[in-house]
Parts: sequence; structure tokens; C-alpha cells
Amino acid sequence: MIRDVFKYLLIGTKNHMNQFFERAQEAGFLEFITLSTQKEALSESAQQLLQAIKILKKQPLKKEPFPRDGDESLALQFAERVVECKQDLEKLQEERRLLETERVRVEPFGYFSTDELHKLEKESHRKIQFFCRKVGEDAPLSDDIIHIATEYDLDYFIAIVEKPVAPAGMIEMHLDFSLGEIEEKQSRVQETLTHLEHELKASVVYLDFLEEVLIDVLNHTHLQIAKKGIQHPMENGLNTCEAWVPEHKIDALHNLMGDEIVGERIGLEPHDKVPTCLDNAGSRKIGEDLISIYDTPATTDKDPSGWVLGFFILFFAIIVGDGGYGLLFLGFALYLKKKFPDLKGQGKRILKLVTILSVACIAWGAATSSYFGLKLSPSNTIAKFSPLRILVERKADFHLAEKGEVYKFWLEKYPQIAHVSSGKAMLETVTQEKKHITSYPMVDEFSSNIILEFTLIVGIVHVSLGLSRYMRRHIAGLGWIFFMVGGYLFFPMMLRATTIPEFMGWVSKPISAAFGLQCLYGGLAFALIIALIQHRLKGLGEIANLVQVFADVLSYLRLYALSLAGAIMASTFNQEGSALGLFFGLLAVLIGHGVNILLAVMGGIIHGLRLNFLEWYHYCFDGGGKLFNPLRKLKKG
Repeated sequence: MIRDVFKYLLIGTKNHMNQFFERAQEAGFLEFITLSTQKEALSESAQQLLQAIKILKKQPLKKEPFPRDGDESLALQFAERVVECKQDLEKLQEERRLLETERVRVEPFGYFSTDELHKLEKESHRKIQFFCRKVGEDAPLSDDIIHIATEYDLDYFIAIVEKPVAPAGMIEMHLDFSLGEIEEKQSRVQETLTHLEHELKASVVYLDFLEEVLIDVLNHTHLQIAKKGIQHPMENGLNTCEAWVPEHKIDALHNLMGDEIVGERIGLEPHDKVPTCLDNAGSRKIGEDLISIYDTPATTDKDPSGWVLGFFILFFAIIVGDGGYGLLFLGFALYLKKKFPDLKGQGKRILKLVTILSVACIAWGAATSSYFGLKLSPSNTIAKFSPLRILVERKADFHLAEKGEVYKFWLEKYPQIAHVSSGKAMLETVTQEKKHITSYPMVDEFSSNIILEFTLIVGIVHVSLGLSRYMRRHIAGLGWIFFMVGGYLFFPMMLRATTIPEFMGWVSKPISAAFGLQCLYGGLAFALIIALIQHRLKGLGEIANLVQVFADVLSYLRLYALSLAGAIMASTFNQEGSALGLFFGLLAVLIGHGVNILLAVMGGIIHGLRLNFLEWYHYCFDGGGKLFNPLRKLKKG
């Protein structure tokens, strides 16, 4: 939930105020208002400690940490050395890379001494030059140029001449060091690298100590920043400051002030931006993590945490659309839980979210009888318990009894259904054989149509809930709810589609269409009239929501499209794998499902959140808030 936040003026002597700030940091529920609007940068010592901690966290941890006795100066010495080691390592690694490049360049000329070459040049009064050219170039060579070797599609030459020459088609190579000198340098660099790597790995024992000192430094820094809001307006030496206090912490504030500090609630200034205090626990805290991805709610908003979490779980399950994948996700979640038993805070909530999503995928897979893209026959025992399969059978019974256009369409393609006596038998009769795999086209089509209709219903419900949440502000939203329901009831008549209410026997198509048409016109008229009453002529702009509402509801068809795409890919990988034999077939299936799982997870996260943050937020979210950030004492872990 979003808690109301009040502004308080606090008054006390300098000593009492300093003590109060320290108690407030321990309590962690007051956001002090400072005069500066600029964000404070981390101190030099904090940056040094943070950099060292990041370096050490990439090293293998040791069981025996450094004793945690010491001050900030000792920690800074350790941190400085760790950073220096890392910088020296990077420089030496770059030097090793350059030396290796130079070694490869010089290697064709073999081992020689540059000192002896210089001595020979001096005594013989001749110049020694090195050249290379591409293999295959047959330009004639003078007697002074000697072929040495051929490597890397290049011919290498040495020339001993009285004056420097520049043979056509050749590139002169300047060798500053011989092969032996380069290898000697490489050996020294590698020795130093090994020493620094050992030192860095040994320094990981300081990690806990550095983290604790960093927390102390940050706590001190945050305390000093908060104290910048203290003012001295009174001649008697009293200090004042202002702070934001959540409504449910006012009693705790009075206890915190004691007899030394006086506090009084004050009014807001025009420039004040009241922070948004989100107070959630349990699963709603996971929803709070999700909404922080997009934006912070305004103080005028209702907390969307629970709604976003619930619908994100539903959307993700529909998009993944496979119970088998859900089992894999659940296995992965259980592995992580065993691997990291001490997870806390956000890490623990993320693991909990993965577990919930896994169970939701399994539940949706069981509801739709979908497991690793396998096609289950209508008579399959597992399929019998699928709610989707039950709806498919009811739809088949309806069309068999009605014998309308749908029945005639299937009868023309599969004349054998003329003799069946039940919808289930008709579903089992309509089959196709492809690559020794039996498929059930009628089951597939009816299932797809029902899921498509279900996603539209989900869209109508989701958007309607958004409109309902802010009904007091926007009464015209009630009209748009009726408009969406009316569209769902009326348009199947125009499209000659059979809906769930019709084949379940809840309402006939003519009655549904007649009632839906009244809802369409009535809802549109109600929305427009209420908008004119509330906003006068500006209310005419309400008619633009006709396109917006229609487009937003249709946007939920992405759930069906992504689910269908994943199911088709999974089924295709199964079919192709079965045709490739055991080894290559198994490899193709594993790779194919791996890719499909990756795409499904990406689609589930992106589109599952997008439908909340765009389509739904459009009707019930102001956003642009400033998150309540109280002065609190940081603690490790």
C-alpha cells in the first residue's frame, strides 16, 4: 500500500539534535529535507573501498577471512593495494599481449642478438635490413637479399647491403628486439603476473572487513548529508530541521523525540514534492520490485503492486504456455534455493518470483494439456483432466447438435464424422498423419479459438479493473466498461463466431448480440455525457477513447500469438527430431527447445510487463513519484 506522508518541523539544541539524528538513523523511518537539491557524490575513500570490493568479489572466496579488527585507515591501505594490483595486472596483461604479437612477428627470423647485429654492422660498414612480402610474388631478387623462411603466407628476407635499399613489392620490418630477448621479457612479465594474481587471490580475505568499513563510511556520509538540513534561525541557539514522516510512524516519531526534541506537523510549500512511501510485505513486496522497473507511483496513485504481480504471473504463464517448461523452471528454482540457502532481501524475492512463475506455467500447461509441444490425443488420460479439453468437447457437442456451418465445413473435409454420435468421437475421428505422427486438426483449431477468446476476455477484465480503480476521478470509465462488454457480446454475430457463453448454453447468439449492441451504444453515450458534464466542451475529447479502448483490448491478443508461436516451434522441433534418428534427433530437440525456452522467457517478461505498464497503467496510474528514502543505517547482508 501507499502510506500518507506528512511534513514535520523538528526543534532542539545542537547536542540534542545530533543525538536525535543518530537515533533516527537507527530507526530508519525519517527522510530529512536538505537545502541542497544536488545529488551528493561518494567520497574518495568510499569509492576506493567500493572499487576494491568489486575486484575481490571476482576472486575465489577463502574460508578464513581477515580478522575484522581495524580502522578505516587500515582498510583504505588494503583497498589501495588491491586497486594497484588490479591496475598493474591489466597493464601487464596488455604488455604480454603486445609481446606475443611482437614474438610472432620476429619468430621467422629465429634467434639472434641485436647487440651482435649492431656490432657486425659497425665492423663491416654494412646495413642489415629485414623484409617480408606475400607468398607467390616472384619479383627477381638481388644477390644481397637472402630468403630466410616462409610463414603465415609471407616470405621473409634479410639483406646485407652497403646502403639501405627498398626492394619493390617488399615491406621493411624494423626489429627492436630479437626473439630471445622477447621471450626473456615474456618470462619476466609472466612471473610478475603470477605473483600479482596470487597476491590478489590472497587479498580476498580482506573482503568482509572492507565491506564492513564501507558500510560504516556510507552510514557516516548519509548522516552528514542529512544534517545539512539543520538550520539556525533562533537567537537562543536552537536548531531546526524538516522531515517527511509516514502516517503509521508518527507515534514512533514521538517516542524517538523524547523530551529533548519538539516536533510539529506543518503545511506543504508550493515547491514541495511529497515522497511516495510504499509499504508492502510478502508477495506484494515482489510486486513492488516489479513496478520499480518502470516508474514510481505518485502519491495520488493507488498501489499497483499486487495487481501488477498477479497479472504478470498470468501473462507469463499464458505466453510460455507449456507445463513441461514450467517443470524445468521449477527444477531450476529448487536448485538455486539449495545452492543459495542464505539469500535475503531482493535476491530471495526474485527466487520466490521464479518459483511462483514456474508453478503458474505448470498450472497453465495442465489446464491446456500442453507438455513440451507434444500432441495428446482426445482420449489421453492426462488430457481428460484439462479444462481446455473439456471446453473443446463441449464446443464439439454444440456443433454436432446444431449441424451448422462449422459442422458442414468439417463434414466436407472428413465425411466419416457423419456417423459419430458425440462431440468427443468427432474430435477423435478428425485426424491427420504426417511423418508417422497423428494430429487432431479439429482439436487444435477449437483449442486455439478458445485460447484466443480467453485472451480477449483477460484484456477486457484487465482494462476494466484499471478503469474501476479510478472510477471516482473518471466516472466515464464505467461507460467504457459497458462498451467493452458489449463489443464482446455483439461482434461474434458479425464474425459468425461461436463463443464460450454460446456453446456452454449460457446465452444464445441473438440474445447476446442484442444485449451487446445496447451495451455498445449505451456505454459510449454514457461515457460521452458524463465527460461533458464533468469537463463541459472539453469532454468531447472523450470520444477519442473509442479507438484507444478498442486498440488496448486487441493488444492482449499478443498473449495468444506468442503462446501459439511457442507451441508451433516446440511441435516442429519434436517432429524434425523424430526424423533424424536417436543421437542427432535428441540433439535437435534439446537445442530447439532450449531456443524456444529462451524466447518464451524473454517474451513472457517483456510482454507480461508491457501489458501492465502500458495498456493497464494508461487507465489507473499517474506515476512520476519520488520514492520515500529515509535515513537508515546500512547493515551487511
